[in-house]
Amino acid sequence: MKLETTAIQLRFVPLDRMLLHEEDDPYRVKRLEISLKHDGRLRNPPIVAEHGERYIVLDGATRTTALRAMGYRDVLVQIVDYYGETVQVSAWHHVLAGLPPNRLLAGLADVDGVTLQPVDPESACRMLATREIVASVLMRNGQWFAVLCEGDNNRRATLLCQMVAEYRGKTEVHRSVEADLPTLSKEYADLTAVIVFPSYSPAEITDIAINGAKVPMGITRHLVAGRALGLDIPLDMLSDSQTLEAKNAWLDDLIHKRLQANKIRLYQEPVFVFDE
Repeated sequence: MKLETTAIQLRFVPLDRMLLHEEDDPYRVKRLEISLKHDGRLRNPPIVAEHGERYIVLDGATRTTALRAMGYRDVLVQIVDYYGETVQVSAWHHVLAGLPPNRLLAGLADVDGVTLQPVDPESACRMLATREIVASVLMRNGQWFAVLCEGDNNRRATLLCQMVAEYRGKTEVHRSVEADLPTLSKEYADLTAVIVFPSYSPAEITDIAINGAKVPMGITRHLVAGRALGLDIPLDMLSDSQTLEAKNAWLDDLIHKRLQANKIRLYQEPVFVFDE
């Protein structure tokens, strides 16, 4: 398939106009800072959606936070149509392993503003879909608990972060797109529970981001068709040594030359990538 430059929406934008919708992990941010300083390049741009003059980070919270901490003024991003067919939003679920069940339930119940209520599986799924609850907990023994809390989306997102903080760092946390207990129990011998999250809509994520709230890291899953990878942009291009206009002119020329040299490939089939 022949590619046109208009199919690749890459731009240098100010870092201070980036809005995060999820929390970041300070340890991952620090590791990335070290890696970026060593390599001197930004390999993959964050994925963003435009909102007025701001940019909502859909994927790349760690990169955005690390570059801010390193003092850069600008960042290279890939802009996507959040409401178009090329972006799909779903949820990651947290699979917890190695934590005593009673300790987990006690910790979650201790979060001020959160209530756990035993429910049957059908009710748990229905309440998640209708947003009556912010999450559900599936214990290894098959017992379901609904996680209830009051407030608007921003307040509920904050409480969800507090809830996740009760177990993150205290036990192994794995991500899964499914919440099938028999399958997960075979994969994780010491499985404690599965925290099941709802799929947020683009409108909900946008509202959370522009109001300064955040959801926990690793629960929103964005699948983006045509993701730009492997650009290897020198970090010097993110400094304040040039204007944004000059940087974007340089970028347009770079993309045009790579297209002319047939050095940009569009993969339409799923692939496995084994990084070194």
